[in-house]
Parts: sequence; structure tokens; C-alpha cells
Amino acid sequence: MIPSFTIDEKVRAYIRKSGQDFRLCTSPGGPVLLPISTAEPKPSDMKILIGSNVLYISKLQAKYIKKVEWAMVERFLNQES
Repeated sequence: MIPSFTIDEKVRAYIRKSGQDFRLCTSPGGPVLLPISTAEPKPSDMKILIGSNVLYISKLQAKYIKKVEWAMVERFLNQES
């Protein structure tokens, strides 16, 4: 079975503007979207092309999410502050 989820347009715009690849992975606070410089992709990750960048999604996370949303980016941004 192929997981089915959507990606919020604000997240897509953030990824395109950043010029980086990202990985959606698990954290104690819930799913978090991290640059791959922080969380390297795994060979088992799903790959989704967004502009010229890649969004890697942990197969574990893909089973449970319905939408990649801005809150997943905010978790990372709040950790940096």
C-alpha cells in the first residue's frame, strides 16, 4: 500500500525558497521537518520532488500522517531559537 497524504502549499513554498532538501522524521514532540544537514535521509525514505528540492519522508512517518503541515516546520524553527 502506498501512503496517501497531502503537503501544505506553505510547506512547499518554504522548501522551494530555502533551496535545501528536507526530511520529515520523528521527534519527541511529533513529526518534524528538518534540513538534511540536520537529519540525513535513509535509503528506505520516500522521495518527493518539490521544485528542484527533495522532501524525504520516513516510511514510519508516512504510515501515520495525513498532511505535511506548517506545524512540522515550526517545530524545527522553534528548536533553533
